[in-house]
Amino acid sequence: MFFVVFICFAWLFAAIFYIQPKVISKAENMIIFLIMLVISIHWNWIIYEELILVEISKSTGNYLSFLIFRSIIVPLAAIMYINIIQTNTSKLKTIMVTFGGAFCLFAFILLALAGDIIEIKHWHLIFDYLYFVLYFCAVLAIHYFYVITIQKEGKMT
Repeated sequence: MFFVVFICFAWLFAAIFYIQPKVISKAENMIIFLIMLVISIHWNWIIYEELILVEISKSTGNYLSFLIFRSIIVPLAAIMYINIIQTNTSKLKTIMVTFGGAFCLFAFILLALAGDIIEIKHWHLIFDYLYFVLYFCAVLAIHYFYVITIQKEGKMT
């Protein structure tokens, strides 16, 4: 059942991103998506697979739900976030969108806990929330350094 829920949310995120006005170029969106995908996969690999601080369900549907969250929902949230932030926002709105976006992704962790997709062993949920806040801060930093690098080369895409 939770597999269907995560699939629906992945489609919802993709649809929202599709209709969302894009402030940055397709190339920038793709670069940010791929970098944030790598960060998300590595983070989950370390916490879930190597250190086994959180255990993933052995059920196929639940494991696929986890993979959809890690590989589709989280990176899509990152590029949706950067497109929202780039629309002439104030610092207060940036902070609110950062914490709100982190809370939305944190809600998926709570959903995964409720559906027995993940089981916490030696972990605290506040670490997940802090990770998502730092994840969104990393999106801003990566975009900033990308823009600086492109401007130094003299070509904006």
